[in-house]
Amino acid sequence: MTVTALDPTSALVIIDLQHAVVGAPTVPYTGQEVVARAVELARAFRERGAPVVLVRVTAIGRGPGPQ
Repeated sequence: MTVTALDPTSALVIIDLQHAVVGAPTVPYTGQEVVARAVELARAFRERGAPVVLVRVTAIGRGPGPQ
């Protein structure tokens, strides 16, 4: 699916496309398909100067940093 038009006030918010999330069994689309679409959308938004926000959600006491 090609992105052909964006509302000038739109922003793309991509939430939690981490390995554990996209590696889980999902339907109707696989994690790989979701990531590929997110990449396509992010590229289209950036080409048009629209904001792209990447959100990574972690639980308290979890994550890559010191605990």
